[in-house]
Amino acid sequence: MSKSTSRSAHRFFPLALSFSAISSALALVIYAYLGIFTRHLADDYCIADMLSGNFFVNLWKNYLTVSDRFLNHIFIALSESISPLSTAILPSLMLILWVVGLAWLLREASMLAGQGWPKSVTLTLSLMFVFYAILQAPNRYQTLYWRASVAAHLVPLVLMPSLASFLLGTIRSAAHTPPARWVYPLTFFLAFILGDFSEPADAVQIIVLGLALLAVWMWMKMPVRTTTLHLLSWTATGALAAMLIMAISPANAFRLGSPPPSLPLLISRSIIYSYQFIVEGINGHPLPSILTFITPMLVFYCLFIQRASGFDQNLRKRMLLVMAVVPLISFLLIIASFAPSVYGQGFPLERTRFAGEVCLLAALMIEGACLGALLSQWRPRILGGDWQILVAAFLLGIMALYPLRMAWLTLQDVQVYRERAAAWDARDALIRSLKAQGKTDLVIPQFDGVEGVKELDVSRNHWVNRCAAQYYNVHSIRALPPNGP
Repeated sequence: MSKSTSRSAHRFFPLALSFSAISSALALVIYAYLGIFTRHLADDYCIADMLSGNFFVNLWKNYLTVSDRFLNHIFIALSESISPLSTAILPSLMLILWVVGLAWLLREASMLAGQGWPKSVTLTLSLMFVFYAILQAPNRYQTLYWRASVAAHLVPLVLMPSLASFLLGTIRSAAHTPPARWVYPLTFFLAFILGDFSEPADAVQIIVLGLALLAVWMWMKMPVRTTTLHLLSWTATGALAAMLIMAISPANAFRLGSPPPSLPLLISRSIIYSYQFIVEGINGHPLPSILTFITPMLVFYCLFIQRASGFDQNLRKRMLLVMAVVPLISFLLIIASFAPSVYGQGFPLERTRFAGEVCLLAALMIEGACLGALLSQWRPRILGGDWQILVAAFLLGIMALYPLRMAWLTLQDVQVYRERAAAWDARDALIRSLKAQGKTDLVIPQFDGVEGVKELDVSRNHWVNRCAAQYYNVHSIRALPPNGP
């Protein structure tokens, strides 16, 4: 192959990588744009109302009688105190923080493994992962746009990569400088905070930390082994403490209703439901699932085939080991994320299945990346490495068209979201106007619920209506359809 062709081959991969990053980022921008049209729904009214009176007294009362979680309530109250319109900002903020956290995590993981992947690779993979996660969310609206669900099920998953990055960076630095004493209680505190957003996310956090402790104890060598074990132990203790705080809440007695299943039944149902979830998830989204696997495979194929030297035997064995254990770990994490819901209500609701979806997608991407790296070591002379890069990079560029297509399809929803936001704003203004006139028993227009999220009801005694009345500080609110009750 000529020198000019060789140069073109090695330039084409960065171009395809950039195109993949831009297409995924554009799709996420569209998702974020839809977020500006979100408004209060259902639990948003109840939790925001905790700001009236003594917040900490209300929080403690809520823990005793309503919900075992309190960090998501603090999060919502904090966002409400900044601005009631913070619901419109949260989707964009969550997407940005998730991409940044994942890119940081991939960078730290590659440095710890002695690979040091380029920042362009880590950023592209992070954008791809977040795009496919939001695309395949069991209920995208509840996951990204309903603030009560965002606080409980998205926030911890968004922030966990940053905690993991901090841990990896501390472990990597420990080889030269031991961590300060305050780092250990800090990791306890951070894990505790993240864990108390919701049980499914905390269950995933506990299992990941437990497996990390086991791996370090079995395989890591001195001198950082002891430091790493101490660091992970503090972090795992924080996650366990959060689960304990949620488990002993008196509010669970009111929420569970029927007696929970026995331990054997809980385990068997969690396994069966997790298996059904995986099969239905892949069958329900065959093309996104395939692309989630193939895209990182092509990225790592192009990345590693450019290296003059091949893998040593140890690296190849480690990759094969990773490919063998990742599906098992992913299945275990999905079971863990399902178990709290199975214990409390049966098959998990759509929004509570998102943690399992994230674990499944992570497994697909890791498997694809490892396979791509291993395939890059097959270098038949008849093809030549430059042609292999050209073909792989070309396919990567083709794959990047899919996020663009989904971005275009998502744009079709803008008008519906905009009209609903305008109607909600008009109704909010009407409520405040009636209140200013001294009226306290209000009758207002009713809207349809959104993606399974309850709207205001005809009955003033419905729990959403009572929360909304407290939120607006009026006696009662009824919502009637346009043509009457």
